[in-house]
Amino acid sequence: MKDNSGKILLALLAGASAGVVAGLLMAPDTGEVTRTSVKSWANKVSKDLEKNLQVGLDEIKTRSNEAMSKMSSAAKEATDAVKEKTGKSSDTSASGDNA
Repeated sequence: MKDNSGKILLALLAGASAGVVAGLLMAPDTGEVTRTSVKSWANKVSKDLEKNLQVGLDEIKTRSNEAMSKMSSAAKEATDAVKEKTGKSSDTSASGDNA
């Protein structure tokens, strides 16, 4: 079977666009009132989008800072563990050399 999802999506977008155009052309308000209304709606959507993007960016920043902190702690713990093991094995080999 062929994948028709692209054609379906295109048809939906075309239908929605035709509906918007028809709605604007048949609107009971004058062109100036309709343009003002559309402009107001676009400004509201723009502000909402900006707010949501900022919230999302803040969340990404918080999570990335948390991840960096965890990675830094894990790296320090690993480094300390290696130093501890290296120090113990050095002490053992050093005492073995002296004997």
